[in-house]
Amino acid sequence: MSYFKIFFFVVISFITASAIADTEIKATQHPIDSWYEEKMAEETVSSTASMREITYQAQVKWEAEMNKVYKRLIQKLTKPQQNILRKAQQQWLKFRSAESEAILEIISTQQGTIHQLSGTNRGMQLVRHRTLELISYEQEFEY
Repeated sequence: MSYFKIFFFVVISFITASAIADTEIKATQHPIDSWYEEKMAEETVSSTASMREITYQAQVKWEAEMNKVYKRLIQKLTKPQQNILRKAQQQWLKFRSAESEAILEIISTQQGTIHQLSGTNRGMQLVRHRTLELISYEQEFEY
């Protein structure tokens, strides 16, 4: 495994651990995180382009998961709670759009493909974090 991949895994692991520490979820690793780590560890993944593609695929998976969790959660809430969650989700989507624009603008001025990978990872982490927040809300109903 190249030093670049080792460095990248250390950075991703730190970001993942930080995000999990900020969110009160069950101690098990989410299946999307497991999938992502397995894909990134494959021997055929040797370029930043392939790492970006896997990271983008993970973001798509997180978005699908976020939508599933949101739909389940909204069904468990009272009408006033549903309205508040809908408003919060709409605001989050606006934030994500603005943040994605900022990431793109900042990253586009940097040289090197590692910065593009960093930008793709930041976009994925935005969706991942929101999904984990919604999961933690949903878990409140399990107790």
